[in-house]
Amino acid sequence: MRRNIYLQSGHVVVIGGIPVTNFAEGDFIQIQTEGGSASRIKGGDGPAMSLSVKQGGKITVSILPTSPALGLLLSLRERMISNGTLFSIVIMSGVEEIITAGGCGFGELPQFATGGDKMTARNFDIECLNINLDTSGVEAVTGGLL
Repeated sequence: MRRNIYLQSGHVVVIGGIPVTNFAEGDFIQIQTEGGSASRIKGGDGPAMSLSVKQGGKITVSILPTSPALGLLLSLRERMISNGTLFSIVIMSGVEEIITAGGCGFGELPQFATGGDKMTARNFDIECLNINLDTSGVEAVTGGLL
């Protein structure tokens, strides 16, 4: 039986072909998907289920200002703004989940502070047209029931 062991240093993030390292402390990757859900509704003819269409979502990646990827990500953002090109993201989590996202573009950069006694993380909010989770690792654990 396969056992997933969480390994924080096992995270791999590639944004637009740029490998990202030197993540901030805490939850440095946040993924919020939109759509692809079911909700119960009750109409005049009885109860029903409303299914919403998957609509991508948002990925937030937090890195330290000492990350070698910082300048490259800012450069990728400038290229996106000037050329209107979108990019893709690949994330392998610390338990070997593989998340892929396509049709991605940077949102507004949040303000940041510097000069204090602790390094402040730089957050990149990235809007994506589609986000997919590779469930093959889960299927291996469940014996193909999914």
